[in-house]
Amino acid sequence: MLLTITSSVLLLLITLLALTKISVEFLYNKVEKNPYCLLVVGTDAVIEKTVRTDAIMILVVDHEHGRVLVSNVPRDLLIGKSKINSVYEKSGISGLQGTLSELLGIEFDGYAIVNYEVFKYLGDRLGPIEIQIREPMKYTDTVQNLYIDFQPGIYQMKGDQLLAYIRYRREAMGDLARIERQKEVLIKLMDKARSLDVFQVASIFSNVRKNLSMNLNLGEVIYIFLRLKRNLNMGFVTFPYMLNKDGDVVVDSQKIGDYKKILSSVTTTELKTPPKILLINCSEDKSRGFLARSQDLWSSTAGFLPNQIVWEEVGVKYTSNTVLILDRTKQEELKSILKKVYPNLEFVMKFTSDKGVFNEYLDLIKKMSENRIYPTFPYDAVVMVTK
Repeated sequence: MLLTITSSVLLLLITLLALTKISVEFLYNKVEKNPYCLLVVGTDAVIEKTVRTDAIMILVVDHEHGRVLVSNVPRDLLIGKSKINSVYEKSGISGLQGTLSELLGIEFDGYAIVNYEVFKYLGDRLGPIEIQIREPMKYTDTVQNLYIDFQPGIYQMKGDQLLAYIRYRREAMGDLARIERQKEVLIKLMDKARSLDVFQVASIFSNVRKNLSMNLNLGEVIYIFLRLKRNLNMGFVTFPYMLNKDGDVVVDSQKIGDYKKILSSVTTTELKTPPKILLINCSEDKSRGFLARSQDLWSSTAGFLPNQIVWEEVGVKYTSNTVLILDRTKQEELKSILKKVYPNLEFVMKFTSDKGVFNEYLDLIKKMSENRIYPTFPYDAVVMVTK
């Protein structure tokens, strides 16, 4: 499942709220509706009096059981003769809600509109964070006042630079690579947030709230988030789309029925968090093509992406497809996932708790660090693919 800037911001806000120890029970405004269906729109720039949508996301929140189901709607999805992205531009949030309600057979209970200034603010308050640029990134858009110019190297980035880093998409993989950068930044910002005291957290949330437009009041937001933070169980589901013969993104009619059932069964379905996987390229092809193919393959078969994909040469030599399992309880689940993703490949399963295998794992991490590739721990397994 692919994360957007908007989803990154919301996940970070959940983390910030979870760190707050101040009692806010007097601010509660109990939300009776459960599950609560929320439409989230991430806005880009205002160009020629038109607001562009960067992301469209559906959140189905079961606050009684601490479950959240997240699904991203492709911005270029063709509905009739118009893209879903243009519905918001022409008809606003109410028009977008109506279009998706009719398409999916669901009713939205609330909405939230997030702009880039939120992410920029969070980057300034929580940064700097270390970012490694491996290839030149250069792009200029005077209309949006967007200037990106990064050369390979190690950077300590804050708001403006972080925003430029995650907005860059002028490369072969486009949005796929951009989403991976967003995940990287989110993880590092969340690590920074863990060091804040409660007063800093309260201040950040107060400022972020000014840059959000929503039809929920603060008491309702606090009620939902505080119910979720106790035992948050988040799942992701891919919107059922396909490319037609003209290359347009359209609804996959064969999968839309199952998708609707998933959205309507959050309160009765146990959402499972996928295992945390580090995927390493041990094939002869050391190009970024491995990254693009892997992202597409995992997204379409497993329904989620590995937490980190290392496509570069790091001096790791494996002649057999191998899995180093750090959490034994994940063994069967990992086997099932790998069978879906790589149906024609066999994998050697090893446990890091076994003699010698942990040293193999440490050596692997060392070689990655020597090549300035830093794993984002923790992981449940490391998967080495040779083909």
